[in-house]
Amino acid sequence: MTLQPPATTTRGRHPLTDEVLALVADVRATAVEDDEAGAAEALDADVARVQAGNAAVVVVGEKKRGKSSLINALIGRPGLLPVDADVATCVHIVVSHGPDGATVVLGGGPEGREVGLDAIAEYAALDPGARAPEHEDVSQVQVRVPAPLLEGGLELIDTPGVGGLVAGHAALTLATLNRADALVFVLDGSSEITASELAFLERATERIATVVFAITKIDQFPSWEAVRARDIELIAHHAPRYANAPWFGVSSRAVADALAAEADGEPEEAAEERAASGIDPLSAHLAGLAEGADGLRLANLLHQATATVKRLSALQVRRALSLSPSPEFAELVKREKAALTALQGQNATWRQTLAERSARLEQRMRTELNRRLEDLRKEVGDRIAVGNNKIFDEVGTDLPPRAQALWIELDTLLRRELTALGQALLADLEGVELDLAGVVPDAPERLAQLPEAARGAGSTSFAEQGIMAAGLGMGLGHLVALVVAPPIGILAGVGAVGFFSWRRWSKERGARSREDARRYLGEVATRLNNEIPPVVSQAVAGAREVLGRQITEALTAEKERLTVSLAEHEKNLASEKSAVVRRKAEVEARLRRRNALRETAEQLATRLPADREESS
Repeated sequence: MTLQPPATTTRGRHPLTDEVLALVADVRATAVEDDEAGAAEALDADVARVQAGNAAVVVVGEKKRGKSSLINALIGRPGLLPVDADVATCVHIVVSHGPDGATVVLGGGPEGREVGLDAIAEYAALDPGARAPEHEDVSQVQVRVPAPLLEGGLELIDTPGVGGLVAGHAALTLATLNRADALVFVLDGSSEITASELAFLERATERIATVVFAITKIDQFPSWEAVRARDIELIAHHAPRYANAPWFGVSSRAVADALAAEADGEPEEAAEERAASGIDPLSAHLAGLAEGADGLRLANLLHQATATVKRLSALQVRRALSLSPSPEFAELVKREKAALTALQGQNATWRQTLAERSARLEQRMRTELNRRLEDLRKEVGDRIAVGNNKIFDEVGTDLPPRAQALWIELDTLLRRELTALGQALLADLEGVELDLAGVVPDAPERLAQLPEAARGAGSTSFAEQGIMAAGLGMGLGHLVALVVAPPIGILAGVGAVGFFSWRRWSKERGARSREDARRYLGEVATRLNNEIPPVVSQAVAGAREVLGRQITEALTAEKERLTVSLAEHEKNLASEKSAVVRRKAEVEARLRRRNALRETAEQLATRLPADREESS
């Protein structure tokens, strides 16, 4: 039997959702009435994005702080994500709403495969014995469960621990924050925040504004409030941007007890345990953040609808002018057509701007890649230089998530710069829609499958060293036996040479580990340097082609509209006065309806920020 939290934790829709969608539906109908099928289709796509959009909340903290247990508590499914003390999450787990509780495992390509919920630990956690992933090709696990908190589109993302030696996981989590709506930073009541956690928060301030702190295990540590007070002081000093962020004390164990009591038919005990858990205030706050993200998406949709209805109003204004007997309208249309013809020419300024700026963007991305690779080589290289005989294993675990983080950061930067390029280029071309969806490709397959971290040949094992040491020790033992008793002399010789051989072997093993780590670092850096530039070139070339095509099509469509407008004007001049008066009345009525829609859109735009504050 699957137990769920009370329905009161369900994430609600933004309070203006229905009004905005109703307005957009009216604008769409108006576009269809004006034979603007393209505008109607664009609004359909925008509405679909709003309805399908999820609010991503990344859950971060040092390992064993209780991140996974907290997520299990929030969705009312104790034991769903692996929480054993000897099991560590090694990939991101995205938990979202779904009907059947199926899990999708993503590998090196865009497609995944379905596995059962009982296989989450196998695909998402480190093997406790080998301390390595059981499935090297897994980059993310997506879990779907029918939890009320997730029903409105909230996604909870469980991350690997950010502290310790595996700095690559922290880099990957930081890169993920670029695409998140909020961060839940998990601490516990046992001790104050660590240096590695503070370092992570300092870096996170550059990437995300909305942070919530959750201090777990409050049932186990009575002095958790004193720990929280000290944590607040440290965060105010090291990450002052988050000094006023909200804090929530929670007990995941109390949530589990509440669900168990509910299942046993003990509602009063369940209510007491749930109140003691502190989970409901945190759930309500996350739901409010999700509504805030909804507000941003609604604002974007409203912006598109407003731009559309303004364009439709301008169309009616032009039709009204075409009904005027003045010859000035015909001259105006002819001048506009001549200007559009010039923009369609091969030597048009926008074509040169597009070519020059896209070339600069590609060069900038290559420079950025080189800079980040150099930083990676230096940071990891410095660690290798002072590392011991375990440094190869550490680097082998650290580099893959670092490589993935580097790609995510470059991918995010590339998408942002391509969008800025398009917006700057189209700013003076009214009526041109920007759509760069799909221009930036997914990470290349060879980048997802990095070189295997394999040791180099030529190193001798301690057993082999021991055999050689034993032979030398026997010889030295015979010499010593001439002075002392033979058995003691032989043992002394073997022991002495064994000790020095062990020291030599240990030193050689450390040197070999560093050499292997440097070689692996070079292989990974080479792979990144070989694989990423072609993807960047492809993305920039694709964006250049898409923008050029969109602008060309928009200019052609505008010329066709002007041609129709001119023909309509000439027809009106030849029509009887009564027919012109009738058509003019129809156009004016249409214009009033479109202006009314525009006013409604502008009023909604002013209400969105206030309503978003009230709902957060």
